[in-house]
Amino acid sequence: MASSNSKSTNETARKIFKILLTNLRIKISWVKAYAGNIGNERADQLSKDATKHEQPYSLTKLPKPHIKGLLRKSKVEEWQTSGKNGDTGRKIYKIMPSVSLRPTNWIREDVIFFSQHGPFPAYLKRFHLSDCDCCSCG
Repeated sequence: MASSNSKSTNETARKIFKILLTNLRIKISWVKAYAGNIGNERADQLSKDATKHEQPYSLTKLPKPHIKGLLRKSKVEEWQTSGKNGDTGRKIYKIMPSVSLRPTNWIREDVIFFSQHGPFPAYLKRFHLSDCDCCSCG
């Protein structure tokens, strides 16, 4: 535990250690989770509330991978909402309604063909299969 090391480089851990040294009545012990311990349940609820209401992590230095994960999640959610509620990209959204950073089974040409977006209208006109070489998006 970081707070048990007085030489910790973590500022919060050093503050906790100092408080523990000056207040001998404070005891730290392990408590079984989800066992109905009122104090533990309250602490759990407060931590969940803090994450739901996006309170800033003022005293905690978060690791870069964690920050990157939070940003990635936020951007994917924003992208999904934009795709769901937006005016553009309706044909792509019908084919792939969920945003994901993972590869799909769709190959580029299939997406272009089924969405009627990209160079396919020009090919269809070139081979006299269509009267217009316009992309469906305008």
